[in-house]
Amino acid sequence: MSLTQRTNLRNLELIKRMALFIDMDANMSGVFRCVYTKHNNEWSMLLGVLTLGDSVFDNNCQECWHKYPNYQFVCKPIQNETLTEVMQSLNNDGCFSISNMPKVGSKEDNLNWTESLIPSHASGGLFPVRRFSACICSNVHCHDSKLVAHNMPFHPSAFGYVREFLNLDRFHGSSDGRKGELCIDTPDQRGYIALSSEDVRYRSNSTDTISVVGSIDGEPVNLNSPQDACSFDPAKASDVELWLVTDSDEVVDYCSSSEWKYRYGAQTSSNDQKKLLQIIAAGESEHCEFKQYIDLVAKKNAKAWDLDKTVCALSNHHGGKLFIGVGDDTGILGINDGCQRDYECDPLESTKLYQKAVTKRLQESLNKNQCFNTYLIEHKELFILVVDVYKANGLNYLLSKNEVYIRRGASSAQMRPSEIQTFPAEQDVFGRELIVSESSVNRGFY
Repeated sequence: MSLTQRTNLRNLELIKRMALFIDMDANMSGVFRCVYTKHNNEWSMLLGVLTLGDSVFDNNCQECWHKYPNYQFVCKPIQNETLTEVMQSLNNDGCFSISNMPKVGSKEDNLNWTESLIPSHASGGLFPVRRFSACICSNVHCHDSKLVAHNMPFHPSAFGYVREFLNLDRFHGSSDGRKGELCIDTPDQRGYIALSSEDVRYRSNSTDTISVVGSIDGEPVNLNSPQDACSFDPAKASDVELWLVTDSDEVVDYCSSSEWKYRYGAQTSSNDQKKLLQIIAAGESEHCEFKQYIDLVAKKNAKAWDLDKTVCALSNHHGGKLFIGVGDDTGILGINDGCQRDYECDPLESTKLYQKAVTKRLQESLNKNQCFNTYLIEHKELFILVVDVYKANGLNYLLSKNEVYIRRGASSAQMRPSEIQTFPAEQDVFGRELIVSESSVNRGFY
């Protein structure tokens, strides 16, 4: 499921929704961070995040403007602007009305906005965040490079610094579907789920009737007032489903082990090694795949596509596990030799570098690139890289090849056009289909 609440918001509906969370005509308090890229001597906004609320000043929001030959990184505190002025400027001429900011570039017509929910445990603040996002800038181009300029900080990777600068979990790079996107984040101060090492409660500032429903490891949870509490040990809980909802069934906040984008709770780790070895001993299946070491250093290696295909296929099925360093006969081969050969350092450091390379490749290859988790386990001094794959919400596909895969038995096969056309669409928290425009994939016409 996806917790995107509303899609295709046009101007009037967008303003109405925003006004529920912020005074549109009051001077904003917040921080604007954005990255610009240059193509054919013209600057365009690659990504921008306007974070509203006084709490953002507790974080690193020092004003800066780092200029490189093909990138600009801008961080600007906002205190004397109104959100109404900002939105009017975007709808009129595409200029961002925040003082001294460059133009966003070639603006998209008829902006379509999406409202989504970032839960409190992932928002970085006390309250959950309502995110309003739209692709406002067209014809954005970028490529990864070293950031080198006079009197500017050096960074070995522009894409890496984009992730760091904007506090992004993921940034694909030149094929990123988020290029040209503007996000406006505002805290939803109606309430939040309060977790401690002893119990779970909720806090509410809302005049609406509000409650927590759900379960922890199968035991039901129902909290109908801020004084109610339920025992909770985060170190032991493995299946958490907590939903803070109003009497009109609107989700205000949540903690969920099953929501892949902002998944909560303990993930499978090396503590489960005995169970993982049992899974390996049972052999390959529709939920389990083995690969020997896959070289990601060589520029051209057809085997590397097997990695992308397998994870894509598992995410379009019911999830599963990919073990790298295991033979088809369930024999544990390890990734030690290949990692040491390719990364030329001690076994532990080289396997960690390999884990990082696998993670990066999958992030750049998959459309829904937060559907997996990677970790290392060791058995008799041999390292195995485990890729935990979760079922994606909607259709997942490979960005560069525009191909879709699914599990058929113990193999990963390309989906047929008829299968793509009938594949379940992305859904919201209430099970309703979302109308999502994905320019990179044509359902049923490959």
